[in-house]
Amino acid sequence: MADSTGRYERLTAEQMDEQRIQSVAYQYLCRLEEAKRWMEACLGEELPAPCDLEESLRNGVLLAKLGHRFAPNAVSLKKIYDPEQRRYQAAGLQFRHTDNINHWRVAMTTVGLPAIFHPETTDVYDKKNMPRAVYCIHALSLYLYRLGLAPQIQDLYGKVKFTEEEISNMKMELDKYGIQMPAFNKIGGILTNELSVDEAAGHAAVIAVNEALDSQVEVLEAALRNPNAQLRGLQAALTGLYRELLLQGRASKRERAANGRGGSEEKDIYEEFLTHREIQESLDLVNVRWAVEQVDEALDAADELSLLSALKMPCLALRGLRAENGPWYLEQLSADRQQKALAEGCVDPLEPEELQEGISFSNKEVQRNQSMHAALQSVNTCLGLNDPRRTLNALMTSDLQLPEVFPSAAALYHRELQLLQRRTAQGALQQEELFVAVEMLSAVALINQALEAGHMQEFSFSLVSPSAGLSEVEPTLLHRYFESLQVKQQQSRELLTWNQLQEGINAINESVQGEHQQLQCVGLINSAVLRGDAQKLLSALLLPSCGLEEVLPANTCRYLSLLTRAQQHRAQVSREPGAELWLADIQEAVKTANQESRRALKLGLSLAAVNQAVKEDKVKQTMRVLMLPELHLQDVLTCCAAQYQRELHCRVEPRSLSGDGRSPWVRVRLEDGSWYYLHLTRLEGAWEQPAGFRQNQVFLDRGQIQEVVSSVSASSRRGALWRGSEELITRLQALSRGFLLRQQMQARHRYLGNNTASVVIIQAHWRRVLQQRVYRQRLQVLYLNWRAVVKIQAMFRMWSARRKYRARLSFFRRQVGAVVKIQAFFRASQARGEYRMLVHSTTPPLSVVRKFLHLLDLGDGDIREEAELLRLREEVVRSIRSNRQLEADLHLMDLKIGLLVRNRATLQEVVSHCKKLTRKNKEQLSDMMDVERSKGLKALSRERRERLEAYQHLFYLLQTQPLYLAQLIFLMPQSRSTCFMEMLVFSLFNYGSDCRAAFLLLQLFTEALRYEIRLKVEQPQDVVTGNPTVIKMLVNFYRSARGQSALKETLGPALHDLLQEPAPSIRTDPVDVYKTWINQTESNTGTRSSLPYEVSAADALLHPEVQRRIDIAIINLKNLTERVFKAITSNLHKLPYGLRYTAKVLRDSLQEKFPEASEDELYKIVGNLVYYRYMNPAIVAPDGFEVLQRSAGSSLQPEQRHLLGCIARMLQQAAANKLFPGEGDHLQTLNRFISQTHLKFRKFLHGVCDVPEPEDRFNMDEFSELLIVNKPVVYISVSELRNTHQLLLEHQEVLCPDPSDPLRQLLKDLGSVPGLQELSGDASADSEVSLTLTNKFDIFNESNDQPDTRGLLLSTKQLIIDVIRTQPGDSLREILRGGVSQDQELSHDWLLQRRAQQDALRPRQLQRNESLAANGRLRLHEKKKKILRNLRRLQGVLGEEGEDHMLQIIAKDIRQQRLHRQRRGGELQKLHQTLSSLQLKSRHHCEQVDYYRHYITSCLDHLTTDSKSTNKKAAEKKKKLPALSYSAARLQEKGVLLEIQDLPPTQFRNVVFDIVPGPERGSFTVKARFLGVEMEEFLLQYQDLLQLQYEGVAVMKMFDKAKINVNLLIFLLNKKFFKK
Repeated sequence: MADSTGRYERLTAEQMDEQRIQSVAYQYLCRLEEAKRWMEACLGEELPAPCDLEESLRNGVLLAKLGHRFAPNAVSLKKIYDPEQRRYQAAGLQFRHTDNINHWRVAMTTVGLPAIFHPETTDVYDKKNMPRAVYCIHALSLYLYRLGLAPQIQDLYGKVKFTEEEISNMKMELDKYGIQMPAFNKIGGILTNELSVDEAAGHAAVIAVNEALDSQVEVLEAALRNPNAQLRGLQAALTGLYRELLLQGRASKRERAANGRGGSEEKDIYEEFLTHREIQESLDLVNVRWAVEQVDEALDAADELSLLSALKMPCLALRGLRAENGPWYLEQLSADRQQKALAEGCVDPLEPEELQEGISFSNKEVQRNQSMHAALQSVNTCLGLNDPRRTLNALMTSDLQLPEVFPSAAALYHRELQLLQRRTAQGALQQEELFVAVEMLSAVALINQALEAGHMQEFSFSLVSPSAGLSEVEPTLLHRYFESLQVKQQQSRELLTWNQLQEGINAINESVQGEHQQLQCVGLINSAVLRGDAQKLLSALLLPSCGLEEVLPANTCRYLSLLTRAQQHRAQVSREPGAELWLADIQEAVKTANQESRRALKLGLSLAAVNQAVKEDKVKQTMRVLMLPELHLQDVLTCCAAQYQRELHCRVEPRSLSGDGRSPWVRVRLEDGSWYYLHLTRLEGAWEQPAGFRQNQVFLDRGQIQEVVSSVSASSRRGALWRGSEELITRLQALSRGFLLRQQMQARHRYLGNNTASVVIIQAHWRRVLQQRVYRQRLQVLYLNWRAVVKIQAMFRMWSARRKYRARLSFFRRQVGAVVKIQAFFRASQARGEYRMLVHSTTPPLSVVRKFLHLLDLGDGDIREEAELLRLREEVVRSIRSNRQLEADLHLMDLKIGLLVRNRATLQEVVSHCKKLTRKNKEQLSDMMDVERSKGLKALSRERRERLEAYQHLFYLLQTQPLYLAQLIFLMPQSRSTCFMEMLVFSLFNYGSDCRAAFLLLQLFTEALRYEIRLKVEQPQDVVTGNPTVIKMLVNFYRSARGQSALKETLGPALHDLLQEPAPSIRTDPVDVYKTWINQTESNTGTRSSLPYEVSAADALLHPEVQRRIDIAIINLKNLTERVFKAITSNLHKLPYGLRYTAKVLRDSLQEKFPEASEDELYKIVGNLVYYRYMNPAIVAPDGFEVLQRSAGSSLQPEQRHLLGCIARMLQQAAANKLFPGEGDHLQTLNRFISQTHLKFRKFLHGVCDVPEPEDRFNMDEFSELLIVNKPVVYISVSELRNTHQLLLEHQEVLCPDPSDPLRQLLKDLGSVPGLQELSGDASADSEVSLTLTNKFDIFNESNDQPDTRGLLLSTKQLIIDVIRTQPGDSLREILRGGVSQDQELSHDWLLQRRAQQDALRPRQLQRNESLAANGRLRLHEKKKKILRNLRRLQGVLGEEGEDHMLQIIAKDIRQQRLHRQRRGGELQKLHQTLSSLQLKSRHHCEQVDYYRHYITSCLDHLTTDSKSTNKKAAEKKKKLPALSYSAARLQEKGVLLEIQDLPPTQFRNVVFDIVPGPERGSFTVKARFLGVEMEEFLLQYQDLLQLQYEGVAVMKMFDKAKINVNLLIFLLNKKFFKK
């Protein structure tokens, strides 16, 4: 900085640091501004200022939108939570905002951005490392720019200005982060390295191109054509141009690097060399310039072929080129170039963008003309077919520029246009004709739409519209038109045409006119009826305007009679004497009169036919006419035809003799009492009595005929009844005879049954007599020849036995091999049986145990593996201890480096106040050097450091020992435990973001579940009804975080297909189905149903239609449920592992606590967890869990929700095996389906619980924690830290009742809960701290050599094995209390000798313990005594039955020997991997130790080096070690020396201290002289002083006499030796 005299003043270190920090803050603000402008260009919306950009990115909405911008398939707009940020503005950050950040990360993974650039979710959401997020945005912009998906980000460094306040605020924010600023200028190089196909080859090829720029053109061409360089579009003729442009680009890049790089920054090779992208851009630029010139030359020559060839060059990347459009391109591009020349005043070639614009415009023009012709041709073609939909699609083509076409009128358009096409001369419609026709048809379609919708206003507007072209439309009759046309449309069930509309209008007009005429006619008729004038009535009825049909003059009298009666009835009902008839009444009366006339004529003719048939005496004819329906005769029997004829003839014959039968007229009485007159000759009738009427006396009327028929029919029925009873009488007689015979047989049977004993005795006596007779005869023969009998029997037995033996012996000799196999199989079967007894029996017999004792012996392979196992364990433990020592060294070095850095900042404060020091404020100098001025948990002081480490130990213990958190969750109320889950558990386990965290979080869930079942669950069903907190936690976690994609992949396709299909009928309630059927019937018929509306379920099922619909609904419901269930079971592997393992733990824990519970009951509870809690909500509301992709603003319809609810209910019933109550057939069908599905659910739940252990899944073991190179880090707020500490202190009596519990020790180290000021340095509870978790307790402790219960048990077990091997017996008690024989002692001695030989071959590590070896050398009887003595000592462990318990332990060892060998093999493999990882970790620590040591040395060098000593003379001076001499009085005055023991202050001037730099950096030799005599020397280490300062030691002793102020001594050394 220049002063007023023109000299420059050197900046202090503090000022330089301040400038550097200000520069970093300004640079970061520039990066934020660059990211802001780039995101605004991509998203098209305005973003907050750079100072507020970090906060606006925390909710992830802008990042998710950015992800949708370049990866829409990976991030849909629907997935973005709170896109309008309303919830964020109202309630702040929500946990679901992390989903937006994760969507952004998924989008970056989808497009292929290397993972090295990806930030963590907590870096953005918790604002832990926002510079890394901005760094990722810069890398993403460069990557997308290379892919051509986004614009290039701008370089605004030095181009934007910020206020001092903004820079100062940003500096404070960066200080909070406490992280190193990412290297934004190295993104290109890192991205190139990460994305290279072959990193080494690609890197070398790009460098070779840069180096070849300084060589010949041929060398450059060869470098460019190197395949590893992956350069496109190379042309040999343009190599020279390539070289020029590349040289310019490299020169400008070197200049920018020289201007922008500070001296302390590391140099990157790509800061001066061109990257692959920059080389490719330069090549593309040259190629494009050359191609543009070729296009310009082709335009000058007007050569179409040359133009097409130039436009097709790949470097131009023109889209949509078509060879057939060449003339259009030539014309358009020539016009564009001419227009450009006129606008700019010079002839320049067209740019690629202008070429693309001209080509696109030409293509559109060609396409428009072609589309118009093709569309018109398509319409004419479609009209020739019978597919209205194709015609509609053709008309809706925008190329035709037609009026609006309505899809609902497709058939109308097709039919009418087809007729119009046929009328044209050329057989095809033209554009103008089509336009007029479509305009009119669209108006007709609008009228039809209004009719269908019932919109009167729209109908009126469309009907009078000029485009409709309808005539004679009366405005006063619009309602009549609407109703009539609506009815007509419903009857035709299709759209009305223009002709039909015009006809309907005309019909309404005519109808209105006819109604006026009908009113006049009705008045005339009423007047004639009142007067009783039949002639006027007939005249009025015959008027055409009256509209009556079949008005017959012959029926005029009947018309008058009925009309008069109807008028009287109307007057009586309406109570108006002058009431008039309506037209409907008149029409009904005329119709009724005509019908009655016809019925009366038919009745008269039928009676005449009967009389004629009787007169002619024709039986068949008589019978046929009697059966006529017009007569309405009853009880007419065909079998009585002759009797009818005879009786009727008897009735007619007397009348013909006495009566007058010459009159042609007869009178017939009708049912209403009126008379009808019939002329028998003319067969005509009349209602009026004819003149001179005289009744024909011979004629039989209907009453007389009915009387004859009834009499004859009754007589016939009586005769038939007797004839039909003949067979009945015969059967009755047969039954009577059978009854009598059965009575006799039953009496005989009862007699024999009553005397059964006598009958049996008689039969037995008789059989005995016969048998005794035969036996006595045979015995007499044998007694007479007994010697021969004995000899024959003996010879036969001998021969038979010898024959069998020889045959068997011969067979064995032939089948020796088979015999051996059978014996071996038998022995093996016997051995397997005994081994099964050993394995499955809880108390195997001693003989079985003795037989398998040899399995406990170790072979050569076992010995080698055990030796290798011991060696590897020793190496692993040694490596672990070595790594821990290295970690301690690293911790110490890290502390020393921190002290050096902190000491430098402290010195600057001291220097700034140095000039103000007086004698009064010397005491303040020590306080200014005090490290306690630092604030917060991470302050560089011993007390704060110990508290920080204690918290790190505490949270490590809570992470790795899940029982503590499980108990804490159980102790807290549910409402608070849910909050506890959100605040602590997710933060503590980092949301399960890596394998270790997921493993530990799963351990917490399972342990909490076991603890809940062990203490709270009293019956298995309590898990379902009690709703445990841990189950809610894990279900929400795996459904929202880890299981959301699983639900989407499992249920999404099936539910999407179901909802896309038309909703089938699935209603199975009989009452609902019945009501729906009634409603549909009434809607279709237009009449009210005769069936009742309110019925019961049983009554509804009586209707076949209801049953049919229910059957269809059941089939649909079963099919849909089966589809969803199949989707669930087929995607078993997609379920989250944590959920499956928790289900397994739930089943096993319940089975362990409730062994009497059935397997079905346990799996019902597992199904409640897996299906009801996890899957069922996603099925019922798939849109709420993002299982289905729904567009914005759309939602499921009620029918769809009902469908999903029914399916979910069916699956829930099947999972719980809960049947529907009731006995209906439809319910039985559903219950059978539920039972079958439940069996499948059981199999599915078996598969859910069949998962490996977490240790195998996550590859975790006892050494996993020791192999972590980067220790786990958790980020937790200060309030969460304090709340956790408070909760643990409140519940420590329950959590850790044992005083030696590790948790109690850690809580004791922490003490009481500290305040916010102590933890955060300020009063903010929202500030966060990062804890690097470490373990305080060593897992490898030296074992105690004192004998314990385990050793005693092992010794006793070995003694028992030796005893039962050499001494037989049925039980161990019998053997131990029995004697010992000489042979048993010899066998025991041989066993000891063989064991000694085997032990001599074993390695030293595998040799048995001396105490075990000594016990093994005892005599047999001594071993038995010691066994009994040890069993008495172990009685408290083994119980009363100690011998049996020891046998069970030995049997268990035998059973587990094979498993032990398998585990030993796996442990060997795991130890090899562990040792390899430990070696890598050791190398990593060694490298860090070397780096730290070198860094400390260089720091000390910088402290001691004078920057001004640059010449030789200064260097020679530097070699001389300067000395600093102070008297004790002077040091006391400076405050460095406090006192000297046994020396008064008056003698301090005689004491001189010489401080000389030591041989090592950072060391000093202090020499004391008294009165010029050298007394003592003291070696002082600078690092030791800093360590004392860190530990809070303010005063130290030197020479065991002088007391020194540590802080002021450090200040003195810094000032004099380090020039600070």
